[in-house]
Amino acid sequence: MEIKTTSIEGLILFRFPKFVDERGFFSRNFCADSLQQVGGLSIVSQANLSLNVEIGTLRGFHFQSGGYEEAKTVTVLSGAVHYKVIDLRKNSKTFALVESFDLNELEWSVQVPRGCAPAFQTLKPNTLLHYYVSHPYSAKHEGGIRFNDPCFNFKWPLEISAISTRDQGFPDFNINNFPGLMR
Repeated sequence: MEIKTTSIEGLILFRFPKFVDERGFFSRNFCADSLQQVGGLSIVSQANLSLNVEIGTLRGFHFQSGGYEEAKTVTVLSGAVHYKVIDLRKNSKTFALVESFDLNELEWSVQVPRGCAPAFQTLKPNTLLHYYVSHPYSAKHEGGIRFNDPCFNFKWPLEISAISTRDQGFPDFNINNFPGLMR
């Protein structure tokens, strides 16, 4: 497994070798043993797909709290995204730090640690993402940070073409009143 570290502790990009022949390729997409060795997701509670039809679609920043914090392993199956992650772990050295990078179809996967909030904007139409998630979804434990929160001054590469009402309505983040998520 090849790994790229980031400035946020536990947030890594990774990829497994591809075995290519005349039929195409074969590659591992997830391996609990390999990811556990680098502090990543080792237990999968659910797997999710996210299809985003329009270029410029924005989803996030989402997180769960109260013992339902999720680690996620995310792979772009088709298309491309601009991906951002905020470290919301109050006791982390990188609390409130934002990391950004682009993910392209079947290249690198990203391991998002528990206590971080990811978001993405599609760079191509019909972008499909696959997630392995460590905990089941719990609506009553969900929270979010708005895509244009003034505390973070996010820059997105494209004009936003589609975004949910929920993602537009998260309140302003107040770093002094934020309790943080467990590690």
